[in-house]
Amino acid sequence: MGIIRIIYVFVLFPVLSEGEILYHQTMTPSWLEAHASYIDSSRTSTTELLTFNAGSVAQRALLKVPLIPPGALRSSTPLTIEITVANDVSIGQVVDSDTRYGVSDGARFIGFQTRDRTNYNNMHPCYGVEGVPGKTLSPHRYISQATSKPRQFMYPGRFVFTIKLDERWGSCYTPHDGGYVKNIGYNNRLMLSKGLTFEVYSEDSKDRVGIKYIKVVLIQDV
Repeated sequence: MGIIRIIYVFVLFPVLSEGEILYHQTMTPSWLEAHASYIDSSRTSTTELLTFNAGSVAQRALLKVPLIPPGALRSSTPLTIEITVANDVSIGQVVDSDTRYGVSDGARFIGFQTRDRTNYNNMHPCYGVEGVPGKTLSPHRYISQATSKPRQFMYPGRFVFTIKLDERWGSCYTPHDGGYVKNIGYNNRLMLSKGLTFEVYSEDSKDRVGIKYIKVVLIQDV
């Protein structure tokens, strides 16, 4: 009787199935310095904090990180992105620190605008924003910017954003008042077949922000 030989083949890059994590990265200051495809020159950096200082241009891009290359996904792919941001409270508590976080397909950007504590008398801590990406986020429009102030008047330093790209839906969370949640709907829909990039923008030229880390997770939904 012949010997039956079983051959096992290990694939370095397995075929992705529904419900899998397509991308997961904790972006520390050192990691961003090494891997961002663009990072603004106004910065100072340590192992603990990446600080973007005031510049000369409003709406300027602060950093960009490629997530998914062009052609890797179909535009109809059901996809959720989860973004967790930890910022320096000492900056957002006392100075202008209005920052946008989101994703882009190179032609459109969708994400969230965050506000510093000085804006909480007449604005949400976070709300939607979408626009045209590039060296600046211009033009752009705000979503659900209606007046509403939290009862707790402090800069949280931590924001959690969830964007369901195939449904043009997003939600932002801060720990204000035991848990502040803002759900919004976008007009724009990203073309995932063009690729996906995580991007951060400032609002005004004088805005500053100190980033401790950013965690980005991309999930292909069932």
